[in-house]
Amino acid sequence: MKYSAILTALCCGLLAVAAEKPNILICTDPSLPPEVASAARELLKLENARPLAALAACGAGEKAEAAESVSLLPDSAFNRAAFNHLVVIGRPDRDPLQAKVRGHQAKVEPADREFYRLGYGRMRGDIGYVECDWNPFLYSEKVKNNPFTTVVVKISGTSDAGVLAALNAFREGLLNGVVAVGTPERPETSLLDYLPSPVPPPAFPDRIGPLTLAGYTQPDGVEYRAWLEWGGAEPKQLWRIKYLADGVYNDVSPAAWVNGLHRLAYGNAVTLAEFETPEAAKRVKEALMKRRGAKAGKMGGLDAVVFDQPTDEAFDRSYGKVAYVTRGRHVAAVSLPENEWPAAAEALRRLP
Repeated sequence: MKYSAILTALCCGLLAVAAEKPNILICTDPSLPPEVASAARELLKLENARPLAALAACGAGEKAEAAESVSLLPDSAFNRAAFNHLVVIGRPDRDPLQAKVRGHQAKVEPADREFYRLGYGRMRGDIGYVECDWNPFLYSEKVKNNPFTTVVVKISGTSDAGVLAALNAFREGLLNGVVAVGTPERPETSLLDYLPSPVPPPAFPDRIGPLTLAGYTQPDGVEYRAWLEWGGAEPKQLWRIKYLADGVYNDVSPAAWVNGLHRLAYGNAVTLAEFETPEAAKRVKEALMKRRGAKAGKMGGLDAVVFDQPTDEAFDRSYGKVAYVTRGRHVAAVSLPENEWPAAAEALRRLP
């Protein structure tokens, strides 16, 4: 989604009044099977899910509360839905709130156990899906402005087994991605198909300076092809390791979005690409150096290719820099603040 669309949502008309601080609502439907319902209740202790603990650590969430999904749908519940973070757990064919917030990024169809998303392709089986997004209640025509941003975490699946797999992956740090139970079928194929990998990224520090590790996004096939186009080789594996700054959601600016949890929020992150060999990683870095805007530089003592973050209709000035460095078979794109580059370099030196 373009930043202009986000700004349009921010500037629309007005009716609701915010609370002082958001909480994190764990939203479920009574139709959840006992095993999934039990796992969902574990999220009421924020330390049981890395992303929720990170939201609390950066000041974006006070505490977790249980909420029945249907209770947030009436007009009288709008303020509660808009001014709190929502973690919505369940199947879209059973949970009306899940159906309402699902958006247009993915198709989750429990009736035929099918899933589709650009960059993953069409799959059939027990498939779970995790997506972090801006809260559609807050970003609606009923809210003119607000002193803080709220997000929605959509944890769904084509089956109960898929929902449980997605929920467990989220607890371990998956912010955006697909989790397959077993090997899914492919009713049809395309050039951008990507079979989701269960492999988590290498360990990174829980904190880098004032930044808190929130988890990771599983980039899709579109990003794999982008590395092929820009660097000349497609990675074996990609991860975007995401950090949250203190106060990251203390406004509703584009900066809050780009530094947040969305799949395409590239700020304050380490995007790690693993290639077949160290030589392949080195060639990719050399290819990036030939791209427009590339500058040779240093990142914590490591040789780097440095770019300014791009400008567009939302950012009239670059909001930072991104440094590409190699370590063995890996190329890392680091968009953390420059004063945190030495700590990021130290973490990269410890890669296997």
